[in-house]
Amino acid sequence: MRSVVGGILVLMLAACGDGARDGCHGAASLSPAITSTIVALGAGGDLVGRTPWCASDAPVVGSLLDLDAEALVLANPCVIVVQPPAQGIDGSLKQVAARLGARIHAWPLATLADIRTMVRELPAALDPGDEQLAVRAGDLLAAMDRACAPMPWNPDRTVLLVQAGDGRLAFGPSTYLGEFLVACSVPNALSAGAWQTLGMEEMVTIKPAVVVTIGSAPSPWTQELALRTRAVIVNVDDDGLLVPSGTLGASLERVRAALTQVGAAR
Repeated sequence: MRSVVGGILVLMLAACGDGARDGCHGAASLSPAITSTIVALGAGGDLVGRTPWCASDAPVVGSLLDLDAEALVLANPCVIVVQPPAQGIDGSLKQVAARLGARIHAWPLATLADIRTMVRELPAALDPGDEQLAVRAGDLLAAMDRACAPMPWNPDRTVLLVQAGDGRLAFGPSTYLGEFLVACSVPNALSAGAWQTLGMEEMVTIKPAVVVTIGSAPSPWTQELALRTRAVIVNVDDDGLLVPSGTLGASLERVRAALTQVGAAR
């Protein structure tokens, strides 16, 4: 947490007192993925705080790694929504939330089940009385279900999903994109694990039939891989696939369409 000069934060927290208090409004989101979901639910106007990487006009209140406690107090949210790391929520955020009387709602977003749970529970966290939020959440979940339906595919043709760019970060079966392949009855070229950084020789050894690069960054290594493995290279230019938000359904449909096109060509 950032240091606060002159004891201003201490005075502000003391003025707020313990437990729930009057005058709070809206939500502060410390997760770009959850922020994107809030906007998709039509509740973007209720955001009173966000991270520097969130697509919102709300004031920046820092992040889980660099919390601006003074800005968070000034935002005065009723709810704080986070995507916690494996080690859990930092105690400093819990302390500020407790002094403000703000509720913390946390969702790990590593799997499709995690993302679905967040979408399903977020409306009640934001405003239990707003039925339209629940309706829109249902629409987002339905879009994910449609994208994840089984599809015709040759089981001998494995697919490698890799983040576009020079990093060659691949999505194993335990990731949300890996689970998408399983749901679609498409075999992942990686047999186990979550996110894995692969070297060229490792990818050649895996020898996928199809390589799907995810995102807009250039991937100059794909030409060599195609020459050495005869893999079909497909790019899905959608950076939304790299954010585990409730809008994932529409982005997964683009991957599905790309796979359908490749499958039809063979």
